[in-house]
Amino acid sequence: MARAKTTTGWQAPPVADYEKLGAFYLGRPYDLVAKAPQPGLIAYDSKDLVTHAVCVGMTGSGKTGLCVDLIEEAALDGVPTIAIDPKGDLANLLLTFPDLRPEDFRPWVEEEEAAKKGQTADEFAAAEAERWREGLAAWGQDGERIRRLRAAADFAIYTPGSRSGIPLSIVRSFAAPSEAVRADEELLNDRVSGTATGLLALVGVETDPVQSREHILVSTLLTQAWQQGQDLDLGSLI
Repeated sequence: MARAKTTTGWQAPPVADYEKLGAFYLGRPYDLVAKAPQPGLIAYDSKDLVTHAVCVGMTGSGKTGLCVDLIEEAALDGVPTIAIDPKGDLANLLLTFPDLRPEDFRPWVEEEEAAKKGQTADEFAAAEAERWREGLAAWGQDGERIRRLRAAADFAIYTPGSRSGIPLSIVRSFAAPSEAVRADEELLNDRVSGTATGLLALVGVETDPVQSREHILVSTLLTQAWQQGQDLDLGSLI
């Protein structure tokens, strides 16, 4: 979804031009010299994303914004995304407000930023809401497209080692599998091998499941406990 940026002197593209399955709407050509948008649309073919890609550019050139656009457009077309984001920038994907109301923006306003502009936090939130409304309209978009984005996908933030999002813990993987899994030797062996490999990788041990003494030891302990329906934790495993 194109970022909120007001423009003048040109007409927004018809929605039908870019709401095509598989075509990600990224905006319009932009003349850096004239500092103005140009006729035409920039649409990215989702078929080009089946292999590897890299996005490069100077600091502040818009790399994150472009990647966020791609993720949003993919979601609108029903294409899922798993994003590993050490910086935390992509969490902004959850800050989507279909009604574009000042009160939607208010909880995310930093008091210091508002003060720098000589505004109260409420005034700053109202100005941001209006800026986004005008900016989206200038690019042929509105709150309804944001609403479709929110309806098209479930957004979740997983935070390993932290409770600021949805926490992840390898300890939970030590719980005994279901009876159906324990009754299937192949499924049980796969679960044991995967858990042992993941645990050893966390401590920097790269192992061969067949020949590694460490892997064989951990796998044996897991198998014996799980066959009896016994849950384990790190303490009991050690």
